[in-house]
Amino acid sequence: MIYPRWFQDLSRADFLNSVGLYVMRDRLYLVRLRKNLFRLSMVEEEVREVAIGDNPSRISSLTGWIADEVMEVALRGESTSHRQALSEAVRTLMPHLDPKDPVYICLSLDQAIGCQLFLPQAAEENLAKVLEYEIERYLPFRRGEIYYDFLPLGRKGDKVGLLLFAVPKRILDEILDALSTFGIRPQGVETTATALSNYLLFCTGEVPGPSVVLGGQGQAWEMTGLNGRGNGWRQEPEILFTHWLPQADWIQGPGREVFYSCLRESPKFFGWGYIEDFLVSVKAESVQVEDLLALGRGKLGEGKEVTHSFSLPAVGAALRGLREATFSVNLLPGVGEGGREGLLSRLNSFLILLLLIVLIVLGGSYSVKDEIRLRQLQNEVHKLSPSVDALRREEEELKRLRKEISFLSGQKERRGEILHVLDELSRIVPNSAYLSNLRYRDGAVELQGSAENASNLVPLLERSPLFQNVGFNAPSNRGRDNRETFSLKAEMERPEGKVAKP
Repeated sequence: MIYPRWFQDLSRADFLNSVGLYVMRDRLYLVRLRKNLFRLSMVEEEVREVAIGDNPSRISSLTGWIADEVMEVALRGESTSHRQALSEAVRTLMPHLDPKDPVYICLSLDQAIGCQLFLPQAAEENLAKVLEYEIERYLPFRRGEIYYDFLPLGRKGDKVGLLLFAVPKRILDEILDALSTFGIRPQGVETTATALSNYLLFCTGEVPGPSVVLGGQGQAWEMTGLNGRGNGWRQEPEILFTHWLPQADWIQGPGREVFYSCLRESPKFFGWGYIEDFLVSVKAESVQVEDLLALGRGKLGEGKEVTHSFSLPAVGAALRGLREATFSVNLLPGVGEGGREGLLSRLNSFLILLLLIVLIVLGGSYSVKDEIRLRQLQNEVHKLSPSVDALRREEEELKRLRKEISFLSGQKERRGEILHVLDELSRIVPNSAYLSNLRYRDGAVELQGSAENASNLVPLLERSPLFQNVGFNAPSNRGRDNRETFSLKAEMERPEGKVAKP
């Protein structure tokens, strides 16, 4: 559901603290954020190395055929060594943590998986259930070996798209165990794809057209595409894709093609981490990339500034605790839709309840005032009713008199013409013809009567300067008295240039 922008801004007003922890294989980046109503500020920023040792025992360094027993011992030794180093790094961060503050974790994409899937449209009504059965077809893990969550992307042609995020249980469990040792229970786990997207949207307010977030660390880089889609009254952002590839794949492999395909669409680029090395590797030094680190300095109030680009994923994760995140993905085991952030906090609920009470009181007072005014108006109308009725009667009498005056004026104007017609007829009609009926209307004369020869009347009337277009209205009939009845019609002849009066 799309809420009005003012309601979304109001729902975010609060007094909150939040901690974001960006977990890499060799380092931890921690930030603490604080919100006072609408203003955000950074309280602390810390970085710790996960010191595994100068020559750690890692499975990736073993080559050739390895016995199962040797593999298991090496894997157990590597996990124990890394967990001890991770616990030590967390222990050094404890003085900078408040047990009351919620903690949100962001994992680098070299520890997690992000991919785009397309399912039949029939799965749209129950994506979570369908994905639970189909996930093993898309990932190189069994369903019981991973934690996962997804973002729906809507319909893409005849398919339904979704962006899947997953992390192997052994990796996340190791992190959760190290934190639980010190009583830390994270509220959410996500990847840099959603954390940096939330950070970008927090800084810009909306997606500035097709956009790409570039960056990374070490020998691998990642790319996340964003765009806006129409939904309701305004555009809603969506993550189009996310790619994490080693450096070699970006220089010569498919990653290079992905980058240049985005470049051809002329998107806006935002960079973090070792972005300069990335541009040099793909020979795109001339591409304009806006620095995410500089973009957010004006958005975090008057507190401390973020000093390291690798702290940005931690900031993006901490935004969820301040209810400023746009995308909600949670890889934390046992947390579903019910564990995601609600729309309103207790403070917002109280403010909205107070606002509703005020609106009800104001609405009720307006209703009472309107009722009082209505009764006052009804009393005034009742007092004025006799005067209004008298005025209406006088108006009707005035209309009647005006009609009579108009009729009499018309009769006065037509009286001269009628006398003229009678005079002309008495002069030209022979004595042997009798008129039984004469009608004068709209500049025409109708004559009815009897004559010895009715057809002789037509030329007589035509020769008169007063009549024109003389003709019979009905056939003539000769009676027993050898006389013809006639019905003639003649128009009054008007002088040229003179318009007849109506």
